[in-house]
Amino acid sequence: MANTYTWLINALDVHPTEDDLSNVVYNIHWRMTATSDQTDSDGNFYSANAIGTQIIAAPVTDTFTPFDDLTLEIVEGWLEASDLDVDAIKASLDAQIVEKVTPTSETKNVPW
Repeated sequence: MANTYTWLINALDVHPTEDDLSNVVYNIHWRMTATSDQTDSDGNFYSANAIGTQIIAAPVTDTFTPFDDLTLEIVEGWLEASDLDVDAIKASLDAQIVEKVTPTSETKNVPW
């Protein structure tokens, strides 16, 4: 089973001004989705999600990217470079998908 991982950036918290810079991102609201190459009985790919926020380091003035010039790839790079444990998130998502593919427990209605 191979999973693919996708970032979704939901929002960015900014300081309106910091030193001589404007709209300085300091916190990223993210979601990571893992999608399996396996499908359920209806043909849907198994998937799992994790959500969170991540504080990032203050920018270096000479390499600062203006807010309007930010891209998903830039912000993903910030997440990957932060102290966020991306490998642990992926491992957790993998485990959730394994549980969906081969459940170790299930909930049943009472028999009465």
